[in-house]
Amino acid sequence: MQSLYEKMEHGFHCGSDELKTLSVNPDWRIRYGAALGMGLKKDPDFLVDLERMLEVENARPLFTQPVTKFIGTEGDTRLAEQVMSFEVIFPFPVDEDTKEAWKTRGRVIQAILFAIHDIGSAHDSLIGKLHHYIEDPSRDYSVKAAAVRALGQVGDRSSLPYCGMAANIDERCTQLEAIKAIGRIKDREGNNSK
Repeated sequence: MQSLYEKMEHGFHCGSDELKTLSVNPDWRIRYGAALGMGLKKDPDFLVDLERMLEVENARPLFTQPVTKFIGTEGDTRLAEQVMSFEVIFPFPVDEDTKEAWKTRGRVIQAILFAIHDIGSAHDSLIGKLHHYIEDPSRDYSVKAAAVRALGQVGDRSSLPYCGMAANIDERCTQLEAIKAIGRIKDREGNNSK
């Protein structure tokens, strides 16, 4: 019997039809692996599936900024989750499905955005969804950074104002990805005018 990790990693190696099946699996870890697998294939035919995946993920409960109590510390805890024990405090009683939704915390969306980056193209409605992630104050910085990174690779001029907005977000990774994205879009625009 395959472990959950092996099932997730299977998305990196399977065929296109199976990836489409894995992309709707109830377990978010398997959907995560499917999104990354689609990116590895770099096939623009997956853009429809990736947009559908975003629609499903956007409909899930959003627990990106929960109240978190870090054990044994006070003050600045911006990176504490990565190095310290913590306890998530929900404002109401939650079941296991809700806890699992919180664990997802944008990870599947981020993997989808990485896949769009790897494919290097997107249609207008998909670009609009990426713009929305940058505008949405409830989205994690990891999602914003992945969105702006994908927009830079897609290279659509309509993304410049959103990349500019991301460059002003007070989070270093998002800022750097935005600056690089602006440069890529302007370079592409300059090359197309020659």
